[in-house]
Amino acid sequence: MKIKNSQVVTFLNGVADIQSKMLPTKVGYAIARNIALLESVAKAYEEERTKIIDKYAKKGEDGRYIVVGNTYDIQDMAGFGADMDELLGIENEVAIHTVSLSELEKCDLEQFDALTVKDLKLLDFMTVD
Repeated sequence: MKIKNSQVVTFLNGVADIQSKMLPTKVGYAIARNIALLESVAKAYEEERTKIIDKYAKKGEDGRYIVVGNTYDIQDMAGFGADMDELLGIENEVAIHTVSLSELEKCDLEQFDALTVKDLKLLDFMTVD
């Protein structure tokens, strides 16, 4: 399955909330497998992201990035944005472990924690009918 870097980042940044829930075995296993698979993609993404930041972020006299508020002080926002968009749009071929919609529906049973709409959107890429 092809998955964009933007999807990888979104999944890995949001999956912690889902992992803390009591889930059916197949759902929990699929999530754990996909985290393991996508961490290597995220590592390569982060390395390239760091290079882009290094290229565009202003540095102080001490060689450290200048941070204004919670963001880097970027010299060329248009160039930075274009490079980041390109990086986020890169597709990766990954053997995603899928889970059926009927398995996800089991989360509505009393012994499991229900999934929110946000959770379901996050798991959409790994869900099959």
